[in-house]
Amino acid sequence: REVTTWAKDWLAQHIKNTDFAYRGKLFLRRHYVVPDPYVWDESFLVNIKQLDDEHVGLFDAVREVEAHREDQAVWDKMVTLFNEHFRYEEGMFTTILDNKHNIAEHRGRHLGIMNTVKGATVPITEEITEFVKNWLAQHIKNTDFDYKGKMPEIFPVPEPYKWDRSFASVLS
Repeated sequence: REVTTWAKDWLAQHIKNTDFAYRGKLFLRRHYVVPDPYVWDESFLVNIKQLDDEHVGLFDAVREVEAHREDQAVWDKMVTLFNEHFRYEEGMFTTILDNKHNIAEHRGRHLGIMNTVKGATVPITEEITEFVKNWLAQHIKNTDFDYKGKMPEIFPVPEPYKWDRSFASVLS
């Protein structure tokens, strides 16, 4: 009876003091279908060419690990590609004006995946590759999509490199 009373009290306090903090936040992140076969498609577009190209490369690298689970070099290459992509993407966040993207939370998600997989050893298990595949698909659509349209457009550098009318101000 004493244990039951304690459990009821604990549950009531937990719900009111902890669970209520999630109110309105639980459905901010959706769960998306992980493509099978695991190939990048236009549903993952963030509309920044280099980032989209890097996302394609990340999908390819994960498939490569699946095909060569025993190869440390293939795993190391995937980890390096993820880290390089995260550094570039995080650098791009500095171009977002007015704090319209939660950079710290986004970077925390990058650190989270890398901390989760850093202890992996070959042969890389299916559990790890399935985790990485799901993480990347969810991350792009739930987290990266938050910066869509918030970064300034990247314009091509003219070739030959010289002044032309495209640099002229439109101010009148």
